[in-house]
Amino acid sequence: MNKLSSIYTEKNNCQDCYKCVKNCPVKAIKLEDNSASVIPELCIYCGKCTQVCPANAKKVRDDLPVVRQALKKEKIIVSLAPSYISEYENIETNKIIAAFKEAGFYGVSETALGAEKVALETKNWIDRQENGVYISSCCPSAVLLISKYYPEHSSAVAPVLSPMVAHAKFLKKIYPEAKVLFVGPCIAKKEEVNQFGEYIDYVLSFKDIKSLFEDIGIFFEFMKPTEEDVFIPIRANKGNLYPIDGGMLTCMIDSINSDIDRINHNSNKKESIRYMTFSGVKNLKEIMRDFDSMKNSGKTFIEVMTCDGGCIKGPLAISNKSSASKRLNVLDKVSVEPRNEEMLSKLNELNISTKYDFIKKIEKEEYTLNQIYEALKMVNKKSEADELNCGGCGYDNCREFAKALIAGKAENDMCISYMRKIAQDKTNILLKKMPSGIVIVNDKLKVVDANKNFADILGDEVKMIFEANPGLYGADVTKLIPYHNLFSQVLETGVDIIEQDIRDGEHYFTLSVFSVQNHNLVCGIIKNLHAPEVRKDLVLNRTKEVIMENMKVVQQIAFLLGENASYTESMLNSILESHSNDKDELTNTK
Repeated sequence: MNKLSSIYTEKNNCQDCYKCVKNCPVKAIKLEDNSASVIPELCIYCGKCTQVCPANAKKVRDDLPVVRQALKKEKIIVSLAPSYISEYENIETNKIIAAFKEAGFYGVSETALGAEKVALETKNWIDRQENGVYISSCCPSAVLLISKYYPEHSSAVAPVLSPMVAHAKFLKKIYPEAKVLFVGPCIAKKEEVNQFGEYIDYVLSFKDIKSLFEDIGIFFEFMKPTEEDVFIPIRANKGNLYPIDGGMLTCMIDSINSDIDRINHNSNKKESIRYMTFSGVKNLKEIMRDFDSMKNSGKTFIEVMTCDGGCIKGPLAISNKSSASKRLNVLDKVSVEPRNEEMLSKLNELNISTKYDFIKKIEKEEYTLNQIYEALKMVNKKSEADELNCGGCGYDNCREFAKALIAGKAENDMCISYMRKIAQDKTNILLKKMPSGIVIVNDKLKVVDANKNFADILGDEVKMIFEANPGLYGADVTKLIPYHNLFSQVLETGVDIIEQDIRDGEHYFTLSVFSVQNHNLVCGIIKNLHAPEVRKDLVLNRTKEVIMENMKVVQQIAFLLGENASYTESMLNSILESHSNDKDELTNTK
């Protein structure tokens, strides 16, 4: 089977938004060259990143082409995940089976058969254990999380194959010449193909099957099933409860259907084991955190799944209905029916014990405070006050981000406050170096920012104000300049004013006013044209190009904060060079 990672990044689509970092429960993401890629060794394949990526840059490995080719020459049996009940709502089971057979598959079997065997084997194993806390192995993502990140507790995981692998092993026992394809909503199952390739051959999602059926022209509503369109070799019963949290427990213990029943069950001394069920990575991590404290509370078994609500909310599901709706659908459809005892005997005889010691544990890196402080300095955080812990980088706090920097998983420009400071510094330099007077005004006619040249042009009084309030932030434009109506005009109309000559007493100016944010923010570029030694018309001609260039530059000011530092620096250099050339030209003409 395909050995490529089950999740990868399509770099051209990555928008460098860090949403995958923020939502990854184990931070198995590496930022490099402004692209976020999954680190396979760290990944637990929960699929969170694929679900939250706004640009659809996180892709799931496409195994459909391999299966298409295999269908032409191989006998393939479908192992259909029990969550099909919530995915194919209101579709008769025989029509579902008929559709798969129409697509070229030999037959369809229920993964829930393997789930029933897993429940029985796990219950027998628990009964043999001493007091302590024990965890289900039915969710491969949960097994990866515990084995990689909490190896000290990995012995608590039931040494039992997952329902998919157990079912595939059973099918190959009954149909030794066949290949087995699992169909379900789980990405972690794709990793199990690499781990248990001797039993399971292919894994496709419900989305993949939808695509396959559409390409062939298969539609459930047009299927005309026959008496042979039934599950092989036998139907499953309560194993179909597995995709909802608590489903495994119901398979393990016939009489327990609710938390209250479990309490009563225990109080009646019929069972000395306490049973719990939790779903979601967050809950599982909390269990691991408090694991040791629970060991002294008798014998406890915990059913865990990393998807919130269970497999019915898997990352590759096609139905977007609520967990409650899907859960009810499963509960309504599950039934217990008599089955072939000979086939059940073969299922019960199946050996599904295993070890998960092949999963490599993650060595936890320990960093000194000095290392963390040095890393923080790289993003201009020199004290605790600078640690905003805003989470914009995707990490919970600045120090976790610093650790990621040290580990080579993160880049400096992931820190939004750091990049904003750089951009603001670049903007301030730009304003200072530009030879023209620059003023940015909001819709209240208040100054947002201005350079010193603007204050110098307006005279000594404004210069004094500027010294006390650099940038003239909040100053009323109507009190600074008599031609403030031009700023109001552009704010109201959105129509720019280009190179309008202004006379203020004995002084002559050229003023351009244009929108930075339509109806909200405008920028004015003003040039003093009063120079006794230079003819006015010559100065006008020589400054036109400079003014137009200024306009282009200042229009970028509103966007500088969102640009990366390298782009900002290159733009600044080009502007300063442009103005230097203009200055030389003016000198040569004098």
